[in-house]
Amino acid sequence: MEDSRIAMGGPADLRMHSDAPVRLFTVMEANALIPQLEHLFRQIDPTFARLRELRDLIDDAEAYWGEGLVTAPAKDRDAYADALAEQSDVERSLQATVDEIRALGCELKDVSRGLVDFFARIGTEVAYLCWQRGENRLGWWHALDAGFAGRKALTPEPEAER
Repeated sequence: MEDSRIAMGGPADLRMHSDAPVRLFTVMEANALIPQLEHLFRQIDPTFARLRELRDLIDDAEAYWGEGLVTAPAKDRDAYADALAEQSDVERSLQATVDEIRALGCELKDVSRGLVDFFARIGTEVAYLCWQRGENRLGWWHALDAGFAGRKALTPEPEAER
């Protein structure tokens, strides 16, 4: 059975990329979405924290009981079952918020860091405008294959075209 857990440090198991047609953003269009993105990340924070807590509880129970969980006292089995059920609900809630972010036309690269990319035309090439939670405006871009480490400062010359 496939493990449906959401990776704590990154985007691993969340559906964060859409198969929808690519939308090219201008810097101004992407900047206009930042308040909405900040709001969505504030919704994610407690959900993500609760998911981490539940995973710890589940991992602890599995480590302690191992195969013996089936024969554990009823209260421990019930607590484990409740944690699994709540984890499933919390994962669905988190995925719904991630889907809201994707519906804006951007790509969520890392949920825990709040890293979001926007397709844009930089000069003659399609690239990403890069935003990280806490930045009050877009100031960076990178090639599609460069990633966060390849970020370059936006200047008036390579700004995304309208």
